[in-house]
Amino acid sequence: MFSFLNGKSPFDEAEEKLEAGETVNGRPKMPSGPVMGWQDGLFLLVVIGLIVGGYQYYQHSKTESAETFARCNALFDEAATNPEKYLDAEACFDSTWDLGFVSDTMEVLRQNRMGEILDKRNAQKDVLEDAKDALSQKDTAKAVEIVRGYQGAMFLRNYDKEDWEKIAKFEVAAPGDSNASAADTSAAKAKDQ
Repeated sequence: MFSFLNGKSPFDEAEEKLEAGETVNGRPKMPSGPVMGWQDGLFLLVVIGLIVGGYQYYQHSKTESAETFARCNALFDEAATNPEKYLDAEACFDSTWDLGFVSDTMEVLRQNRMGEILDKRNAQKDVLEDAKDALSQKDTAKAVEIVRGYQGAMFLRNYDKEDWEKIAKFEVAAPGDSNASAADTSAAKAKDQ
């Protein structure tokens, strides 16, 4: 590397000396000064430091991302046996948007898992709407059966979850029981509130 910080290269200096007639044994005399100045050395060290630091940051980001995605995927797999873990998996995958490095395969995994959770949430909202329709038709037993046939309101958000739990708490009388009409009445009152 040659010093160009002073505005002249060593070749420019040699050319000037050649034009002035300075030669050694018929050949132009090459410059005898240092090839690189201390400013060039400092610049070179800074560039090397940036390259090494950038590589270390890249490796750290890559490792952190791999560990985070592995943890999120493990939560998603665990949710197959414990559906309430889907919300933990969703929160974990949602936190991966802040990572410094996400490969294409990680991005595809995140989109697939978040899409599956969203599909499950939408399916459960449809079940809740079916239960609400049954309630509006004064069929409390059917509404409770629909809600209790599901494993809980794990995908629903606040107000939908409250509606789900209200329906799940209804007491349904056996068919032919004189209290059946009272249960339907209490269900209708709870729905109106």
